[in-house]
Amino acid sequence: MTWNLLSDAVFRVRFRDGADRALTLPALYEALAARHIISFTALRAHQRHAWHALLCQIGAVACLRAGLGKPPSDATTWAKILAALTPDFPDGEPWCLVSPPDKPAFLQPVVGPLDGLKPVATPDEFDMLVTAKNHDLKGARMADAQPDDWLFALVSLQTSEGFLGAGNFGISRMNGGFANRPGVGLAPRGGIGAHVMRDIGRLIAMHGEMLDRYTDYDEDGPALLWLLPWDGTASLSRRGLHPYYIETCRRLRLAETGGAIRAFAGNSKAMRVSMTKEEGGVTGDPWTPIRTGAEGNKALTVDARGFDYRRLADILTGEGYEPAPLQKFGEDEGGDGWTLVCRAMARGQGKTEGYHERRELIPAPVIRRLKEGERVALGGVAAGRIAEAGAVRSALRFGLMTLFQNGPDPSDYKPQDPSSSRRAEPYLDQFQRLVDDDFFDRLFEEFSVEPADDALAARKAWLLDLLRRTREILKAAEAGAPTSTMRHHRAMVRAEAALARGFYGSKDLRDYFGGTRNAA
Repeated sequence: MTWNLLSDAVFRVRFRDGADRALTLPALYEALAARHIISFTALRAHQRHAWHALLCQIGAVACLRAGLGKPPSDATTWAKILAALTPDFPDGEPWCLVSPPDKPAFLQPVVGPLDGLKPVATPDEFDMLVTAKNHDLKGARMADAQPDDWLFALVSLQTSEGFLGAGNFGISRMNGGFANRPGVGLAPRGGIGAHVMRDIGRLIAMHGEMLDRYTDYDEDGPALLWLLPWDGTASLSRRGLHPYYIETCRRLRLAETGGAIRAFAGNSKAMRVSMTKEEGGVTGDPWTPIRTGAEGNKALTVDARGFDYRRLADILTGEGYEPAPLQKFGEDEGGDGWTLVCRAMARGQGKTEGYHERRELIPAPVIRRLKEGERVALGGVAAGRIAEAGAVRSALRFGLMTLFQNGPDPSDYKPQDPSSSRRAEPYLDQFQRLVDDDFFDRLFEEFSVEPADDALAARKAWLLDLLRRTREILKAAEAGAPTSTMRHHRAMVRAEAALARGFYGSKDLRDYFGGTRNAA
C-alpha cells in the first residue's frame, strides 16, 4: 500500500451535513471550493496553520504552472494540474506517503538507505510538538494512527519545525532555530474552504509582486523541494527557488510494515534551505509579518504571551511591523464577515511554550478605512488605548499595594514592597486578561463611529468600564486578603481612595475627566 494522495481517499473530513467522508487530494480541493468541509478529523490544533499553508502553496503553484488565474472548482482539473507538477514521475511516487527509497515520497526526499535511519513507531514521536513521559501531553500515544495522522504530523514537522539538537535543523521561514513560523492572515465568511480558496487566489494574484520584491526567486524554480534528493550534507540556496517553495527540513521516510505505516528518521549536517542570522527569516512567507527596526527586518517570532492585545494591535496596525502579505486586503475584497486569524506554536530551547490561536472579526467600516489607507490612524487609536489601559493598571496596582500594606499613612507607603508586589501580580494579570477579552471590539467600535464627539464618548465609556472592573478586582482581593482586624476597614477605604486617585489623577486619563470623579 502506498497511499497515493491523488488517487486514494486518505483525508478524513466532516461535511456540513454532519457526514464523515474520506477524500483524495483532488476531491478535497473540490469539496473545499464548494464550502462543504467543516473540519479535518485527524488534524490537531497545532497543525492547523502548517496544513492550511501547505494546501494553499501547493494549490497556488499548481494553478500558476497551469496558467490558471484562479483555483478550479472540480476534482478532475485539480487532479490534472497537481499531477503536472511531477512530470518526471508518471507513477505518482511524490504524491504517495510510501514510495521506494530511491524515489521521492510526499514531503520526503530521497535520503539514501533506510537501514541507516532511526525507526519511529508513531507520528507524534516526530511531530513538532515536544513531549515527554511526565508532561501533560505524553509522547508515542498514537499506536493506532491512520494515514492522515501520519500525514499531518509530517506536514507539521517538515514545514514548521525549528532546531532541536545537533543534526536536527529547522526550516528557513523563521527567525532562528528557536523561533517559530506564525500564521497571520485574513479569512472571509464561509469556513475552511472559503479561507483556503481565498488564499490560493491571493497567492496567484500577488505572484508577480513577490518576484519583483524578492529578486532571488525564480517563477520556474523548484517549489516542491521533496523532489530533490538530500544526503544531509549541504543546504540549498534560496536563490532560484520558487517564491512559494515548500521545504522539507528533516531527512525522514515513511515505510509500510505489515500493512501499517512506520517512520525512519535521520540527522543532517546542514539546514535543508540555508538561512543566515542577518536574513532573520525574511523569505516572503505569505503568512509572516516582518518586525522592522534599527537592527534590521526580522520575521515575527511569537513567544509564550502569544497574540495578546498589545502584540496583535501592533501587527494589525503596522506599528513596528510590515503586515503579512495575506493579512492585506486585495483590491476586490471588502465588505462584511472578515476575520483576522493568527496562529503560532511558541517554541523554546527544547520545549514548547503553548499553542496560540486568536481570531478577531473586523467590522465593515474598519475594513473600509483600512483599505483607504488609514492603518496609521487605527494604530494611533490603538496605541492610545494601550497606554490608557496601562495607566488604569497602574491605578489598580496602587490600590492593591495600599490594601496589602494595611492602608498605611502616605509616609509609610512602600511602592516597591516585595511582599505586596508578589500578592498583587495575580490580580494585575486578571486585569490584563479582562482588557484583552474585548479590546478589539471596543477599539473597532471607536474607530467605526463619527463624528469625533461620538468617538470620544466611546473612549470614555471604555475607560469607565475599566474602572468598574478594577473596583471589582480590588473587592475580590480584599475578600481574600488576610489583614489586621483593627485596620481592615481603613485598609479597604484607603485602597479604594488610592485606586480612584491613581485613575483620575493619571496624566494619561485626566484629559477625559478633568481630574475629577464626577463622571463615575
